Amino acid sequence: MKNHLHRLFGVNLITLLGLIVAWGDSQAQEASVAGIYSLIEVDGEKLPAFSWTEKANGERCKQEILEGALLLDSEGRLAALVTERDFCAHEDGSEAAGKEASTIFPGSYKISGSQIILQFEIGPNPDHGVLTGDLLVVTEGGGADDRDGRTTEYVFRRN
Repeated sequence: MKNHLHRLFGVNLITLLGLIVAWGDSQAQEASVAGIYSLIEVDGEKLPAFSWTEKANGERCKQEILEGALLLDSEGRLAALVTERDFCAHEDGSEAAGKEASTIFPGSYKISGSQIILQFEIGPNPDHGVLTGDLLVVTEGGGADDRDGRTTEYVFRRN
């Protein structure tokens, strides 16, 4: 009887330790993405990088992305900060530079396998990221709600 209790206690102890280790690994894995990431390139172009944006009035403008950062906390919240300037063409063909402006985009994220799924409050479609070492590559766009199916790739370096 005494051996049976020792064996039962040993099996339960090993099971409990295994569960604690597995839980600790999953917590460490999720916490490992938390941090501050600096934007270093957009669609393969080092900053400052250019892309296109469409204003509310339908005007298409060249957008210069000057700097950016992505903050991921350990509880699944995120904030992206982007500093940019627009260059819009007028009807006469001249181009006017807008003021430099910074915008914060709050949201949340979750981890699914090797992907980080980022859901910003302003958009219906999530963005997808992959963290490799200290580089986080986030792909934006390409969803069913996107007008032209374009994607933009942002590369961030972990600070």
